[in-house]
Amino acid sequence: MRYKIKDIGEGLDVSVSVSAAWLAAECPDFSLGLTDAGVRLVGRLEPVGEGFLLRGTLSGGLVASCARCLEPATVAIESPVAVTFIEGDEVVETDAAEDEAENMPDDVVMFQHGVIDVGRAIRDEILLAIPMTAVCRPDCAGICPTCGCNRNLTPCGCEKRALETSKLGALAKVKLQ
Repeated sequence: MRYKIKDIGEGLDVSVSVSAAWLAAECPDFSLGLTDAGVRLVGRLEPVGEGFLLRGTLSGGLVASCARCLEPATVAIESPVAVTFIEGDEVVETDAAEDEAENMPDDVVMFQHGVIDVGRAIRDEILLAIPMTAVCRPDCAGICPTCGCNRNLTPCGCEKRALETSKLGALAKVKLQ
């Protein structure tokens, strides 16, 4: 995922596959896996002004836990990528350096020592592509809060029993005109 700027020349075609080990290391707070198709960045890295522009598409699929039933849910990714890389100095912990980093646009990444690492751009696009609540299917019934069974696999009557045994259950029988 690293490219030397001396090898880019007039432009360089980029094709990077994401491995499961890289995904686990870069996104440790998320329990993500790769589908059989995996995730791949295909694009072109070319010089632009004093920097370099990476344009391409991140596509593939990830496996996350369903937010309703905790079964595996497939998340398809098809995301355009456009990132500008600008060579910068060593990172120095000063107020001026922090202000400069905060004022940088999100699509601009600093690189050092003549080596561009596209890994950060890939990680950012993956994190943006993951939905807040991934679901295995749109009509997922989820887990019963009373008995804990997966209602997609076995129906349970917990809600009906709770209504019948509730002190307010008699109100369900009242008919309003």
